Amino acid sequence: MQAQNLGLVLPAADVPGAAEFYTAHLGFTAHVVLSWYASLGHPDVPGAFVDLVRTGHPAAGAAQAPAGGARGVMLALLVADVDAEYRRLRAAGLELLTEVTDEPWGQRRFQLQGPDAVVVELVQRTAPDAEWLAANP
Repeated sequence: MQAQNLGLVLPAADVPGAAEFYTAHLGFTAHVVLSWYASLGHPDVPGAFVDLVRTGHPAAGAAQAPAGGARGVMLALLVADVDAEYRRLRAAGLELLTEVTDEPWGQRRFQLQGPDAVVVELVQRTAPDAEWLAANP
């Protein structure tokens, strides 16, 4: 298989509202925003996109849960300065799910609540702990 793009499709109860969250707070660009569908790209990640489809719309397909959002879905973004992003998003009044933490596998990260139960994680790469890596091959 030769893929041309990489995308993630998320359910959204309020597609324009969810699109506004991703564009206003996470730097996405809206290519299309309709009442039932939106396509978002990120200027820093060409060829990747996030699409939003209104929950229950036929375009979502029968497998998508009719309610409850996207439980268990995490959208992760690699950033250059996770601390600056944490301060910016906290100042914007968003619901932060975790504090900034340093993980032994080589990440500095935090999570915030996105629309429709999507967890958004912002991650900065760090040097992994050699002892931890040796104990967790």
